[in-house]
Amino acid sequence: MLNAEEVLGKLVSGQPSRLDGLTRDHGIYALHDHLGDIRYIGITKGDKNGFYGRIYSRHVSGSEGRSHKFSHAYNTGRMWRQKRDDSPDALVAKHLRIAFVRRHCHASYVIVPPEFWSDLSRLELAVQAIAPNGMFAWGSKRAFIPVPEPREMVDEMLDELNFTPVQRTAVERQATLHAAQNDRARSTASLATLPLASASGIQSQ
Repeated sequence: MLNAEEVLGKLVSGQPSRLDGLTRDHGIYALHDHLGDIRYIGITKGDKNGFYGRIYSRHVSGSEGRSHKFSHAYNTGRMWRQKRDDSPDALVAKHLRIAFVRRHCHASYVIVPPEFWSDLSRLELAVQAIAPNGMFAWGSKRAFIPVPEPREMVDEMLDELNFTPVQRTAVERQATLHAAQNDRARSTASLATLPLASASGIQSQ
């Protein structure tokens, strides 16, 4: 098996690649957020298109859920879409999210020769184990919290994509829906922490 410390060093020090420039080789990779920070380390597994297929396609444009890291991390604000929502507004928001991630996020990677592919899963665990906590912020088995919307960068993306007033209004509606969902989640969490008597409005005697 390759040396985990050396692999991590290459992931950290290597020049991150634009997502559309990823190769179809196999190996281990690190996902960099829009600020350039590493947030996840993973492997290509069985994807026939290697880094390109695993990252550019699956992580970016896959369904909203923790296994598709970029899609989940940037499912926020005007880029928000409820999973499996195929309404016009939601599809516009997802289109914006995909374009944003492919424009502003990057990945670094280490190609692993075929003779070591059987060790990929063990290498992944070994590198994850020694990586600083922040580098695996998107790696929890539970759904991690998406990033706050980078509003200025999203504004620039809207201009770059030549979004029409109708499309801009659509993604604003998505942001409103997202905010309402977050409010409901916070209210539910607050009620769950209250004593039973207080939550039901019954005063203790």
